[in-house]
Amino acid sequence: MADLFRSTEAMRPHTRLQRRAAVFVVVAALGCGRESPRHPLDHLFAMPAGRFVQVSSYDTTGGNRDRLEIPAGDSAVLLDATGPGVIQRLWITVWSRDPHYLRRIALKMYWDDETEPSVLTPLGDFFGNGFDKRHYTALPMGTSSGGFYSYLPMPFRRKARIVVENGTGRAIDAFYYNIGLVELDELPRELATFHAWWHRDARTEEPEPHMVLDASGRGTFVGLSLNAESYRGSLAFLEGDELFYVDGAVRGQGTGTEDYFNAGWYFEHGIFHGPYHGLVLKDEALGRIAAYRWHIPDPIPFHDSIRIELEHGHANAETADYATVAYWYQSEPHEPLPPLPRPAERRALGVKIPPGAVLTGALRVRESPTATVVSAPVPRPDRYEVLVYPVGGPDAGRATFRVAGGGRRAVELNDPEPGTVLAPVSLGTVAGGTAVEVEVRGDRVPTPAALHLQPVRQWATEWNVVGPFANPQVLGTELSPAVDSVYGPERDPSLQATYQGVEGGVRWKRAVASRDGQIRLNPHFTPNDWVAAYAQAFLHAPTRRTVTLLLGADDAHVLWVNGQRVSERQGRHISQPDELEVQVTLRAGWNQVMLKVADLDGGWAFQMRAADPEGVLRWSARQ
Repeated sequence: MADLFRSTEAMRPHTRLQRRAAVFVVVAALGCGRESPRHPLDHLFAMPAGRFVQVSSYDTTGGNRDRLEIPAGDSAVLLDATGPGVIQRLWITVWSRDPHYLRRIALKMYWDDETEPSVLTPLGDFFGNGFDKRHYTALPMGTSSGGFYSYLPMPFRRKARIVVENGTGRAIDAFYYNIGLVELDELPRELATFHAWWHRDARTEEPEPHMVLDASGRGTFVGLSLNAESYRGSLAFLEGDELFYVDGAVRGQGTGTEDYFNAGWYFEHGIFHGPYHGLVLKDEALGRIAAYRWHIPDPIPFHDSIRIELEHGHANAETADYATVAYWYQSEPHEPLPPLPRPAERRALGVKIPPGAVLTGALRVRESPTATVVSAPVPRPDRYEVLVYPVGGPDAGRATFRVAGGGRRAVELNDPEPGTVLAPVSLGTVAGGTAVEVEVRGDRVPTPAALHLQPVRQWATEWNVVGPFANPQVLGTELSPAVDSVYGPERDPSLQATYQGVEGGVRWKRAVASRDGQIRLNPHFTPNDWVAAYAQAFLHAPTRRTVTLLLGADDAHVLWVNGQRVSERQGRHISQPDELEVQVTLRAGWNQVMLKVADLDGGWAFQMRAADPEGVLRWSARQ
């Protein structure tokens, strides 16, 4: 890997064979003066250069306490070496009573006389996984049966300093380390030093991409680790593409996050450990991913700047927590790295506040002599379950919460970690018009982390469906011709009618929604790709009124109410609750609701309900 820290300028004369072979050359071969090796391990019998040194936490008294004990809030210097030299190996293992130590122990590395670190990451994320400690073995670094290791070469001319900082809030009982390095007489004239930076977007609700790296200088990007999770337990954030901007120019965009890691279909076959790419963790219940990719065989050179980004989810719809470590070599001086967040702010998510909740900063707060009143606007007039997310901490005591018109709920706020978001507390169901208020009582009770007004969704659960009808594929587009095609149900919606489908005569049949309100159409029809179907149900209103229908449909759709076309959409979509709002006027009595859903390929489903703050609307498959 010696060429990783040679500057891009110095690498230019190399042949393709030399560049490929040099990936395997360790630092000892730097001064041997040999021609390019013919075998990846030829350097092992070359006359060595340099002097080997090992620095570790061994017990200097001759005992077996081969470890450091690092007090809370303190730091320890693992290495303070003079150069020139190259670090060849770094190994660490830790015993800490803090369940969040992987993120709250910081790792910093300084080269030569710099006062700003070139490496600035949490310990766990540096080695590829900030969520938990589990075995995986890549060539440059990994976690092997309890120990963290790195074989990335880290050159320095005058000085190398490695520091760890204990932000766990308690003593680290045992911190073991071994560092292997080679002292050299000289290093290449053109030299790039090692850098690594951790960046986290803890809640990606804005349409901005996640920045992996933004660096100035000359060097080589060599790797990326990603620790990300969604707030809904979905992996849809993997729809985000990687984007490369090198030397001020756009140099390409990928096709999806898991594709960048040389996988596919949301890492469909799960965990794997390749030499240069792999998936360390996949937890579908939490929507959590830890993955790595090393650009050792395919390093990315830059001559004055590099910026790498990850899109947020497809159409930026998925709220997620992104944390990445970028690994690169570059000429000095480097731009100062942004500081790490405070240790408490680096923890992996515990209680997840779902998308749609109103966070502390957006809550309206009103103080009274006896209580604090917090309020949140409602998305639309409807029925809502009111969930409050209290904030706990040491000696926080107890608080009571009450929504207008409801009973009080007492909640214990004591938690060993200050500022901890506690599990949500349900305050009951209300009919929300414009806002919902919650009264908070207690001594020095922090403002809740969030209020979540969760719609009480009464789905239309029984439908009549008929199909399939033609929706021919239009190559190069995601358009559905069926949207503008008129088939039998539009001319005669009678539930007793028979129509001509793609494979002969078809009639209406009953379909029942799953618990999430979705009518999944694939089981009902064959074929079920590049086709369309109709669904029909009836909605009863006691009086004439304006109502909001809430719809999700996969893929394109057309919606009619009492024969009037009220909504349509083209393109590829997934069926999501309440994604589309359609204002309609219902007459008193039964109202016909008919939906055409055109599928491209893959999933095919829809779900629908009506906002109903009074709780008076009724759905039926028959009038």
